[in-house]
Amino acid sequence: MTQPERKTEIEFKTHSYVLYMQDKYDAYRKWLEQENLPAYDGKFIPNVRTLELGDWPRRKARGAFLEFRDQNVSECYVTEIAAGESLPPQRQMYEEIVVVADGQGATTLWWDENSPRHTIEWHRGSLFAIPLNCNYEHINTSGSQPARLLSLTDAPVTWDLYRDPGFIFNSNYQFRDRFDPDISDFYKRPGKYLTEYYGGILDTAFVSDLREVKLVPRSKRGAGTMNMYIHLAGSTMFAHISEFPVGTYKKAHRHGVGAHVYTLDSTGYTMMWKDGEEPQRYDWQEGTVVSPPAGYWHQHYNTGPIPAKFVALHASVALGGDAAKDGKGLEQIDYAYEDSAMREMYIEECRKNGVEVRMKEVSSTDHS
Repeated sequence: MTQPERKTEIEFKTHSYVLYMQDKYDAYRKWLEQENLPAYDGKFIPNVRTLELGDWPRRKARGAFLEFRDQNVSECYVTEIAAGESLPPQRQMYEEIVVVADGQGATTLWWDENSPRHTIEWHRGSLFAIPLNCNYEHINTSGSQPARLLSLTDAPVTWDLYRDPGFIFNSNYQFRDRFDPDISDFYKRPGKYLTEYYGGILDTAFVSDLREVKLVPRSKRGAGTMNMYIHLAGSTMFAHISEFPVGTYKKAHRHGVGAHVYTLDSTGYTMMWKDGEEPQRYDWQEGTVVSPPAGYWHQHYNTGPIPAKFVALHASVALGGDAAKDGKGLEQIDYAYEDSAMREMYIEECRKNGVEVRMKEVSSTDHS
């Protein structure tokens, strides 16, 4: 008896119920439309320091959203503050991490009119967190140059949960376990380095200069890699700094959603792909943002004359579990199993830039 031909076409890519929920209840998307800012999607932004922005009347600034919406757990956005200007105070029922892409300024934080105010002074390369639902005000202290801030928030999750802008922006609950204004040096006391943890953790409220953070070896991630995780002001979001030497590249790896890699130093490129597809190349410099979707392999290559350094901003669920124990979390490909064509490409790129490849040297000492 002849079997009927199997029906293989896809009736719909997204379930009709999900489409209905998105169309009817996606408060975050509706709010974005109301903000009326440029929204850049994809996995890669070449340079947030020169990105074209739009007027943002509500914030009295210029800005743009980086819409990596397949992730659904976090959002990136860029804010430009004109020379000598300050932004209207704001509070929000979602967390935010800020890296200063350019310029100099200050941010004042407080709970209410009766609580002390704390001011931090920042410049290019600073990193800090806005505690959950805390009032804050950004100020550009330069009289001649604009300032640009790159922020990562977990706003999409908050909008999906509550949908009400009145609650999200106008609630007055104080999360004092995140920010205690009665501690006079809350944003000025030295951070604590917890180096007993693999990869290291810096517990702090403010990083004045990411380039000055002390790093620890993390050779399992590849070729002379140095690392430090950063826990900021009680936030459930976090960051980490990674540095790898001239003439080297990191091991290919993949993980969950919510990681946004911001390049601080050197030049190079990232190869990104998912199983069964050809790798795509993304060239980077200071100011580049790469945000790999969940399950995409990605590999960072340094082709510049100085060590490559980046800070990765993470949603609270970006990395979870232990790949060695339960098969989840971060997975990686050791050098012995990498695609030889990708190494040959790297050798050629370094030759063009007059950079000596050191992969044989570092691989011989890698026993991960």
